Amino acid sequence: MGRNVILKVNPAKSARFEILIRIPGWAREEPLPGDLYSFADKSGSDFSLKVNGQAAQYRLEKGYAVIGRRWKKNDSIELSLPMPVRRLSANPMVKDDEGRAAIQRGPVVYCAEWPDFPGKRVSNLLMKKDAPFNTEFLPGLLGGVTVVKGKAVAFELAGSDTVKAETDFTAIPYYAWANRGKGEMAVWFPSTRKN
Repeated sequence: MGRNVILKVNPAKSARFEILIRIPGWAREEPLPGDLYSFADKSGSDFSLKVNGQAAQYRLEKGYAVIGRRWKKNDSIELSLPMPVRRLSANPMVKDDEGRAAIQRGPVVYCAEWPDFPGKRVSNLLMKKDAPFNTEFLPGLLGGVTVVKGKAVAFELAGSDTVKAETDFTAIPYYAWANRGKGEMAVWFPSTRKN
């Protein structure tokens, strides 16, 4: 599921000009400008632009899709922004995040927080590299948020090699944490036990 944005164009009279549509970095395989973070996987879902229901001709320029054509009253532009759940990797120079991944959906980074896990612990979780995710909107949680769900491995203790169990994994938007009391929270999750 993603977001669709529809813009109506209503010039006073038909004219040729360019319209620039901002394409967010996360929709262009760029979580942030620079090389601090990158997506660990390819989304397989690109953004799309349509003009009057047909694929638009555009060029990308400094984060904008530039559409140049003769525009007339009631023309429409439709921007489709897929928002799959993605894994983020940090630059290898960030040693504390080596071998770890964070979760992002569209522009939102997610975290695991203690109330959503048995034993109220998240520092003992391992997120397998190939674990699938799905999303669910929960209107009664934190005023209504979309959560990311999947499976994780829980160890007896953080850093331990003793597997406790596979567990349901729920992540909330990072902006919403610390609203349900004091406890553990994690953004970066190891994918192997050497972390």
